[in-house]
Amino acid sequence: MVARNKLLILSEKLELYHLLIHHFEAEYEVETYRKNEWDIKKEKLLQTVLDRVMLVIIETEDRFSENIRIVRQIQLYSFSGYILFISRAEDRIRQIEEKIYAIDSGADEYLAYPQTNEEILASVRALLRRVHWKGNFTLDISGKRFQINAQVRKIFMDGIELVFTKTEFAIMNYLILHLNRAVSYKELYEAVWGKEYIYDDRNIMAHIHRMRKKMGDDTKNPRYIQNVYGTGYMVEGE
Repeated sequence: MVARNKLLILSEKLELYHLLIHHFEAEYEVETYRKNEWDIKKEKLLQTVLDRVMLVIIETEDRFSENIRIVRQIQLYSFSGYILFISRAEDRIRQIEEKIYAIDSGADEYLAYPQTNEEILASVRALLRRVHWKGNFTLDISGKRFQINAQVRKIFMDGIELVFTKTEFAIMNYLILHLNRAVSYKELYEAVWGKEYIYDDRNIMAHIHRMRKKMGDDTKNPRYIQNVYGTGYMVEGE
């Protein structure tokens, strides 16, 4: 029997799970986890489950920063599906701030309170129609052709493999996923290390320094990973 693709829900409530089971159970497996369950099973889920997940839905009323970290972690694990962020926050200003931050961090769509079940279902159906492989791509950075294969965690520069560690690959992959945008130390740390930011900028700098050397870059005048002074780093390309 062929395993079905999955819809993965992260929510403290079961209403969304029952809604999706009712409408999508014939085609997809539907799984739901509370925050504490995700924390316990995170590594297994990221490494062995997300390959069949077409859509991740994160529903939140609070702990917004923690859920943003989850979005970033998912994006780093070769995720080929989409992420829908549903907020139950009622304050309009907060909704606007959350939407900008969620989309910038890698969510594909943001729904704000109040939303009906019909609106949620319409968004889910639309995102499922758009599912495609996002794990392999090619881009030009400062005159060099970079090929990224997130499925096997390999990066090539002009056809030559860059032998990056797991952490170095995650850093480069995240910067490329947010091409032409300055990524702060805080955002990069929480995405790659999956922990609350502890102002460990020297650790990040050390990894970037080693990555630049492996790329044959001038560490004093870098071309591929650029410094954004006072903020973090950016990769510019097309």
